[in-house]
Amino acid sequence: MAETVEITGAKNNNNAKWKPFTGEEIYSLIKKKGFVDVTNSINEVGDRVVDETYRILEMCGNPEEETNVDTGLVIGYVQSGKTLSFTSLSALANDNHYQIIIIIAGTSIALSEQSYERMKSDLRIETRYDRKWSIIKNAGSQEDRDTIEMKLEQWADTTFQREDCSTILLTVMKNGSRLRNLTNVFRGLNLQGVPVLIIDDESDQASLNTRGRANSRDGADVNEGEASTIYRRINELRSVFPHHTFLQYTATPQANLFVNIMERISPNFIKLLTPGDGYTGGNEFFVQNSHLINRIPDDEIPTNHNPIHEPPESLLYALKTYFLGVVAGEIKKDQRNRSMMVHPSRLTNSQNIFFSWIRNVTESWKRLLQSNDVEEKRELLLEFQEAYRDLQLTVGTELPSFEILTGSRLIHAIKNTRIIEVNASRGRTPEIRWSDFYSHILVGGQAMSRGFTVEGLTVTYMPRNLATGQVDTTLQRARFFGYKGSYLGFCRVWLDQPNIDAYRAIIEHEEDVRARLEEYDVNNKHLNDWDREVVLDQILRLTRPNILYDDLDRDYFGSEWFSIRAPHDTDSLILKNRDITKDFTEKYIELFSINSGHLERTELQKHLVAELPLSDALQYLLNRLKFTKETDSQTFSSLRGILSNFIKDNPNETCLVYIMSSNIQNSDLQQTTRKRRLNRYDEIQQLFQGEQPTRDGKFLKGEVYVGDRNIKDSDKVSIQIHRLNLTDTSGEDIFDEDGNQLYQDVLSLAIWMPVTIGKDIIRQPDNI
Repeated sequence: MAETVEITGAKNNNNAKWKPFTGEEIYSLIKKKGFVDVTNSINEVGDRVVDETYRILEMCGNPEEETNVDTGLVIGYVQSGKTLSFTSLSALANDNHYQIIIIIAGTSIALSEQSYERMKSDLRIETRYDRKWSIIKNAGSQEDRDTIEMKLEQWADTTFQREDCSTILLTVMKNGSRLRNLTNVFRGLNLQGVPVLIIDDESDQASLNTRGRANSRDGADVNEGEASTIYRRINELRSVFPHHTFLQYTATPQANLFVNIMERISPNFIKLLTPGDGYTGGNEFFVQNSHLINRIPDDEIPTNHNPIHEPPESLLYALKTYFLGVVAGEIKKDQRNRSMMVHPSRLTNSQNIFFSWIRNVTESWKRLLQSNDVEEKRELLLEFQEAYRDLQLTVGTELPSFEILTGSRLIHAIKNTRIIEVNASRGRTPEIRWSDFYSHILVGGQAMSRGFTVEGLTVTYMPRNLATGQVDTTLQRARFFGYKGSYLGFCRVWLDQPNIDAYRAIIEHEEDVRARLEEYDVNNKHLNDWDREVVLDQILRLTRPNILYDDLDRDYFGSEWFSIRAPHDTDSLILKNRDITKDFTEKYIELFSINSGHLERTELQKHLVAELPLSDALQYLLNRLKFTKETDSQTFSSLRGILSNFIKDNPNETCLVYIMSSNIQNSDLQQTTRKRRLNRYDEIQQLFQGEQPTRDGKFLKGEVYVGDRNIKDSDKVSIQIHRLNLTDTSGEDIFDEDGNQLYQDVLSLAIWMPVTIGKDIIRQPDNI
């Protein structure tokens, strides 16, 4: 009997396409995964999984309709359980009579097999007696086609009970020929009104068009130029289904979000997954528990210019920490496995060197620990004691005594640790038989990146450089993230300083992306309306450039002035912006006073200043003003976004507002307009007045007037309000065809952002 599950999404059905039914299949899966309490009712974790699954399916096509074409993006965290999400989604789709579900999973045989086996196990396909599922792996044969056709005929037969129909579950490797074979199976079948769910796991890998940038250079239409193989095969597969939803699952969505929104694969809705209790990601490692992160010295990173001929000290220290943790784990018996991952450069030779070093070092330690040479054994144990003290800092009193850890158990732990080189140099990547040994040390490169799960990973040693610093690639290497809350104190990560800096910057970027997307998730808003801009440190690159049809722009806000270069771009806004500014200054007129300065200043060099709540300046001034030239509007939008996010965490922050060249007479604000030239790009040539005098004489240079650039507080947001008369490049006034003088009393702004608030912003120009 199915349990009735209360879904909060059904209550807040904002912009959702339909209301799915929560039935037996999703409940049975949740029960199998253990998300129930002692009364066999769904617990809090199970509720969250069901709720998030419901919210995804309500944005997919309604299975009762004849046609549908949608693309959605589902974002999780690295190692946070995305597979559980799309398995749950498959179960709920089954409850709602979806006829076909296709899982595109894994660019390697091992990863594809992993997905197939997990789906088969979690959905109990081979252990149940009903025929709710018909699972096929890498379909392509006539037998596969016959099976699919028969199952679809059951759905089409109105006399056949829907409860007896089978949802066809197809897993297919993300490979050009496999995808082509699958598409060919469906060609010629009657698919009208057949609801289909296509789930692309690790959708930022291989699925996007790697010819995007080349098409842009060639001037080809975003959807009409050359297409990379897998991108083309996925679009061919989609084209055979009149009713389908294509769901992109990934933890690194940078490429998916920044492809041109006119591309067929660009998502139109977004869903954010929440990790479960005990998940430890970048924030837990690099912010809350920074002692878990260790720096590999530069001279211990092997490069062409720095060849290393013996195991680095940092590697030896990492191994000692790991083996002590293994012994502690065997005593506690709280984990199925303990593992260490050594992830040097992707070059096989580099991996082989580290593999040999570790084998030789462990053999040496075994000999010493069994040796009768008391002095050498004592020296080795002293080195282990240093690693022990380090573990004590994070494990605390739960760590057994050093004597217990280094007795006979230590040599047994070293002897019974499987050391394996994980790469495909001898053909297929070797399978890790986790049940054979408690302890494993894995040495490998690319094979241990995306999608590779290391059971019980505690120590990671990654002596490889940052290279191009792509966010998605770097983040996918973080196999040390995951559900490690119960043994986090035993975890250690060894990286060089550039990688440490990069991960800290990526954490800020990742959370910024999710914060900007949250309202699109909660309110089911169309993703085309999202301003494609995010915080991204200058040391990082968003993604591989070959998939981006459009160039990305960068803005840096911090210890710099931002100014409006073309405040006159739209005639109708000149008066409107002036009125907005007038309303704002009149609202706070009593707070303004003349700024301090030299007695010899001219009237143009005197300014009114007031310290106001930053939130007020944003709400009543900056957010209301509008400037239309692209170079102004997009950067101005980015700046307002940074201030808005800053105010959320700092609601009491103030700013300085300067009304340039102004004073108050008889309680009225008087502001003088300054004359400024436009350059050949129709932008203000020089907004700021310089310092006076310009050279030493009666007064020191800049003594009388420090210059507009220095009218600020370096530690506060400072806003200058300018009123300008704009001339042409020669300094002559500008007239229209009717002889009317243009660009008189134009409102412009200059805004100083202190370094404490400043951010690097990367954004995609408008591309519609």
